[in-house]
Order: sequence, then C-alpha cells, then structure tokens
Amino acid sequence: MKKKLLIVLILTFLLAGGAAVGIYFIWRSAGELSTDNAQVRTTLFAVTPNVPGSLERFTLYEGQYVAENEIIGWVEGGESMRSPFDGLVIQTNARQDQQVSPMETIAVIADINNIHIQANIEETDIGRLYRGQRAYVTIDPFGNTQFTGYISEIARITSAELAGQTMFFNTGGTFTRVTHLIPIEITLTDDVNLDNFIGVNARVRIPLRD
Repeated sequence: MKKKLLIVLILTFLLAGGAAVGIYFIWRSAGELSTDNAQVRTTLFAVTPNVPGSLERFTLYEGQYVAENEIIGWVEGGESMRSPFDGLVIQTNARQDQQVSPMETIAVIADINNIHIQANIEETDIGRLYRGQRAYVTIDPFGNTQFTGYISEIARITSAELAGQTMFFNTGGTFTRVTHLIPIEITLTDDVNLDNFIGVNARVRIPLRD
C-alpha cells in the first residue's frame, strides 16, 4: 500500500510539474515575440566608374577600411571615386589598369556605422511593437551569448513590396491568403564588433510586457 501511495505521489508531482512548465511557456510565449527570421544588416554601397576606360588607380582589397569621402580610385580621364561613408570593403571585382564601364560594380563597401539587426515580423504581430522597445538578440557566430538592444525602426511597407513583388487578384479563382512580413531594425546597445559578420543569422526576442 505504501509503495502504491508513493507511486501515486510521484506521478502527481510529475504531472503537476509538467503542467506548471507548460503554463510557464504559454505565459512566456504570450508575453514576448520571438523570431529566427533575422540577420545582421547594414547599408551596402556599390562602387561603379563614372566613365568607361582603364582604371588608372584602384588599390582596394577585401577587408580594407576606408574613410568617408576617401578617394578610392579613378578611371583615366574621369572623376575620382569616393567612399560615401566610413566603411569596410567586403568585395572587389577589379584591379588597377583593368578596362571597366559605368555598368560594372568594381567593389562593394559596407557602412560600419550603421550595422544593425534586421528582423522580419509577421503583419499580425507588428501592431504590438514600437520604436524604443527592448529587444534581446543572439547571433549565430556568438553561440548563446545574448545581446541587448532596442527597436530603432519599423518599416512602413512589407518585405514583398520592398522586393518589388506585384500582387495579382483573380476574381474568378481561389484566393490564398498570405501573411506578409514587415522588416524592423534593432540597434544593439552592447559593445560588440559585427564588422565581419554582416549577413549572418540571428534570433530576436522582444518582451511585450515591461
């Protein structure tokens, strides 16, 4: 009898514990918004010649830092090409003395002063967010390390529209409703250098109860 009673008590404890854990996760999911659809982003500038010709000067290399308004090269007979911001050269597609044209991207520079986390939020949840709201971010190369930040921008247009996708409405057929995504920007307040992690995946968690 004692053994049966002990088993009943253990089972009751386990069931109660499982219910408590379930209630906690339900409460937590209702009290926060999270998504894996997030990446490290910044503004990218494509360097293109202003006239066709030979690259009389061009010494950029991948991983090089450049300053705002710094001369980064020129085509013979053309104007100097300059960096629009303090940046990191993340791609080069040309070399000095190469023949180039204005339609050609010869390098790509990333803005190192505007690195942020972009998260894509379902349109049904976007109304629960506001600028300045706290956010917590984990970034894949940093494992489980959690960084703190805040929502600095909420887009006024969906990702589909930003990508130039056109919506077609067929009044004679079936309609499939698609939940669209709206990008938000999160600025990190922690001191972390993300210069070499542009484009990597991240996870965002935003508390909805302060």
